[in-house]
Amino acid sequence: MEERLNLLHEAGIIDKDIRDGLLATVNRLETIWDIPMHNEQGEMAITHMANALMRSRLGERVNPLDEELWQELVTSELYPQLLPVHQALLAPFDVQLHPNEEGYMLVNLLSLWLASRE
Repeated sequence: MEERLNLLHEAGIIDKDIRDGLLATVNRLETIWDIPMHNEQGEMAITHMANALMRSRLGERVNPLDEELWQELVTSELYPQLLPVHQALLAPFDVQLHPNEEGYMLVNLLSLWLASRE
């Protein structure tokens, strides 16, 4: 995970503060919420988060999550548990995440959460 984030930073894709914050995020997900991150799914989620944070910082926009998938997410019984985790993970970053990125990040978090509970 650290190697992937270092590569993204060295390639100029993400800023140093985002790399450092994501390393701490991985640790928090594993230690506080007991979500394993050193796996393919975890690496994909952190890579997406890195890109989402940089896109938002640069003012770039992505299309919003499909409305049907968004409704499925927000009506999930797990959504009330995921939202505070999501907000806590974003709090340390000096980036205002674009709302269109939120859905994708929440879906990634839900996937990680479900996989860790299997």
